[in-house]
Amino acid sequence: MLLTPIFGLFSYNSGFGYDALEYLVIGRSLNDAYQIYDFIPSKSWLWYVFVQIGINILGGDYTHFQVTLLIVIEFIGIGISSYIVVNRLTKSTKTAFITALLSLISCFFMEINFLEPEAPIAILAIWSLYFLSKNKNSDWFIGGVLLGIAMTFKSIAMFYVAGAGLYLFYECFFIKKSTLWQITKKGTLILVGFAVPLLLSILYFYLLNRLEQHIYWSYIYPFGSYPAHTLFLKKLIVKTFWFIILSIISICLAFNVKDKSKYWSNSTFMISLFFGIFSLTSLMKSQASHYFYPAAPFFSVVIAMVYAHYSKIYEQKLNRIYLALTFLSVLVLVITFITRREVIQRLLIIDDFAIEKTYESTINRNLKAGDKALLIDFGSLFYFHSYRYPNVPFINTEMQTSDYIKTHTDVYEKSLQDTTLKLVLFGFRDTVIDDSTKVNTPENKIAIDKLRQELNKNFTVETDSVLNIKLWHRKRSR
Repeated sequence: MLLTPIFGLFSYNSGFGYDALEYLVIGRSLNDAYQIYDFIPSKSWLWYVFVQIGINILGGDYTHFQVTLLIVIEFIGIGISSYIVVNRLTKSTKTAFITALLSLISCFFMEINFLEPEAPIAILAIWSLYFLSKNKNSDWFIGGVLLGIAMTFKSIAMFYVAGAGLYLFYECFFIKKSTLWQITKKGTLILVGFAVPLLLSILYFYLLNRLEQHIYWSYIYPFGSYPAHTLFLKKLIVKTFWFIILSIISICLAFNVKDKSKYWSNSTFMISLFFGIFSLTSLMKSQASHYFYPAAPFFSVVIAMVYAHYSKIYEQKLNRIYLALTFLSVLVLVITFITRREVIQRLLIIDDFAIEKTYESTINRNLKAGDKALLIDFGSLFYFHSYRYPNVPFINTEMQTSDYIKTHTDVYEKSLQDTTLKLVLFGFRDTVIDDSTKVNTPENKIAIDKLRQELNKNFTVETDSVLNIKLWHRKRSR
């Protein structure tokens, strides 16, 4: 419980975060007569509904306090779920406590201080671990349903199912605890359970006449079209090296025990290990720190189970282990202070976010009721604070938008031809669009060229004196 107020302060002072602004804009739009897929999503549909309902329950005002409160509730949910599940499965309060503690500490380093879908996904996967570890047929169906719900938050949940499948293969052919027929039944049940929420989602969007958008943005794009990159690899290593070291040491120590069955025939240990390893598959696409978090609670189980075993054997030598962990903790803090000093400041201040009023006023003082704006530069930021929505089907110009522009190179041109659009925010960044990986593709170049032509034809530009950004105003008709 001591970590909760510290995490709350840390999360609050972290601000909304880049990704969360898109979640908040789309989530809020659902209160304003928009529907899912009116704007291109970066995550699966239930995540935006979760954000909408969560903030509405907490008061409906998309403020820093309410967003932080939702994040803290997720944080508490991770801790409680980890403790209850591991305690039930291992009958060890020590193992459960260490698992929960590591899962919560990881939140500080893996961007769960921001609003990210990995938090509810982790909670659902932890409870799935509980049912799968009981290893009864009906429990595999329930575990599959939980992972299917997680899939409707973000497609990364698919990798947990792959981990569960590999465990069944391992159980049958390596430790021979089950027959081929038994694992076939369990495998079928988890797949059927996993399919239930997905099929219900498909039916729902079919009835809304949005099935094509749902299939594309939930399945085809994440697994087939999302481009791989290494933009955040260095940052990921710096933030998670301590956890990676603990995980590797624990796995090596598990190999060293005399009674191999203690770990390698233990369903809780092995499912956690496979969940952790397979959930890292998403890092092949992107190395944003929150992509690592789906593995964290399960490697925490591995670390905690190994520690609980060796702490009994080497009880008198624990001081050395604690000394090593203290040294590792100090090293992490020193590296964090050197590389990200502003992160430490989040624990020492309470930010007033005064600049956000300037974001809002910069846009809204240039618009009247009924006027529209196309905010390309830092679009999510300005749409959120100005409480505006674009007349194009995207909030930012990230990778999903680049994919959309492949077949819609005239989208900016058509947007500016709408005479109710009075303001455009564009042209004060070197990167031109958010997606630095696709800025020079032929389609994006064509779309941007058409945008510039339309701006030069029907708009005049001024530089805002406060934020030093370019604002394009529609020329007054004569």
